[in-house]
Amino acid sequence: MRDKLLHWLDTERDRQLEFLQAFTRIDTCNPPGDTTEAAQFFRKFLDAEGIAHRTEAPQQIFPNLISTFEGKSPGRHLVLNGHLDVFPIGDRSVWKHDPLSGDIVDGRVYGRGTVDMKCGTTALLFVHAYLHRLRHELPGKVTLTVVSDEETGGRWGADWLVRNCAAEVLGDCVLNTEPSGIHTVRFGEKSMLWVRFRIAVPGGHSAYPHTSPSANKIAASLIKDLEAIEAMVPDEPETVRQTLQRGEVMEAADRSLGQGGAGVMRRVSVNLGTLQGGVKINLLPAECVLDVDFRPPVGITRAAVMEKVTAIVARYPMVSVEELLSGNPESTWSDPTHEMMGHLTRNAAAALGYPPQPIVSLGGTDTRFWRRAGVPCFVYGCSPAGMGGIDEAVSIAEFRHVMHVHALAACDYLMAGRLSG
Repeated sequence: MRDKLLHWLDTERDRQLEFLQAFTRIDTCNPPGDTTEAAQFFRKFLDAEGIAHRTEAPQQIFPNLISTFEGKSPGRHLVLNGHLDVFPIGDRSVWKHDPLSGDIVDGRVYGRGTVDMKCGTTALLFVHAYLHRLRHELPGKVTLTVVSDEETGGRWGADWLVRNCAAEVLGDCVLNTEPSGIHTVRFGEKSMLWVRFRIAVPGGHSAYPHTSPSANKIAASLIKDLEAIEAMVPDEPETVRQTLQRGEVMEAADRSLGQGGAGVMRRVSVNLGTLQGGVKINLLPAECVLDVDFRPPVGITRAAVMEKVTAIVARYPMVSVEELLSGNPESTWSDPTHEMMGHLTRNAAAALGYPPQPIVSLGGTDTRFWRRAGVPCFVYGCSPAGMGGIDEAVSIAEFRHVMHVHALAACDYLMAGRLSG
């Protein structure tokens, strides 16, 4: 079976690349997040392969595809998950390569979303097709979920599927190809907590500062106090602590996430995303609004961060607090010693010459919805460098590598289920 997989992975390279280019040329920017054309493009591929599928669209412009097939005998249920929508393009005039071109230059495919995550979703589509061709030899069941709405929270995408189609999409394990960097496999991710702070004071003329405090000055003091939350010490589960403290893991994290990323992975990050206050230079600002993005790591709950926030705000009676997005209540993680981690790292090492290391993602992915339901999830994808930026482009070599690793790891996982079952 592995020989067949390797044959298809190698001989269909042109088809794989052409699909990625064509997918890149379909505008799925979110907002607005309309993925109807892209979903139809995927349906056409599945139809050509003779693979059954259906669509769940809780919102008309946010279709989600579910494609499931059974193997020759009972076994494990493996889920493959990727998303269709991408970040907005922004000012197209500053791009050297048109963001919807799919141009190939120096071994890279250019276009918005090529990194996050059109390359990864394409890879899983082909993995699903190749496994389907082996269905009379493989045990178990495989489900492909191709979803919308990931970039704006997943309410109408993966979250909706897990809540409303659990019997079909939960499975025993999930593979995801979000950009992770080929040097690391992500077994967990930090949580998301978005909070709005609204400061209200009387305001007045700037020549009379004795008549009212400045909302902007209060904001400056509040920001300094909120940054102290980054000093919180996580109470990591022992298996997570033992995994992340290893020197080779920290080195790989910095290599994948950028220098300093390993440290950020294990602490709360506090980002002042927006600040709006004041209407005129010679007026005391009567109102200032801060939107802050907290990212708690594994071992620090959302509730613990909010407890710190509440204690800080208690010192500022003119400040009110509103939670905008609480994401998952805790940072989600799967056992880094899970069997699937071994399949991924072994197959990656065979190609790379060294094993990728287990880390926790700084950003969120749809895997949190499966982990919330108790399903182990693992993320292995191309380098995140350039995602969401000008002239976003993905390495073709990494695209092929990721597809190769997932195809072999998926096959190994399903076959191991037969042997152990």
